Amino acid sequence: MQKFSFTVDVLTDSPVGIDTNAVRGTLLAAVHGIGTIAAVHPVKTETMKEQGYKVWAKRVAGVSLAIPKVKKVKVPKAEVAETVEA
Repeated sequence: MQKFSFTVDVLTDSPVGIDTNAVRGTLLAAVHGIGTIAAVHPVKTETMKEQGYKVWAKRVAGVSLAIPKVKKVKVPKAEVAETVEA
């Protein structure tokens, strides 16, 4: 007998979130008939701040959401002409 475990992360910006039972039902329907027993249950729900979301996206999805920094342009200094007083 072999056990297969999957981690599913679902992110939403909706203030009401998602219906975890609807997701559970969809996943159970997807694996119905593949194995002898299928158990799907939500593990945890956490609220991510913007920085946490950016870190998660980079580590898990490989997507960088960081805003590129503006590069400073070096401006050469103007040469000062010497004046000779008479």
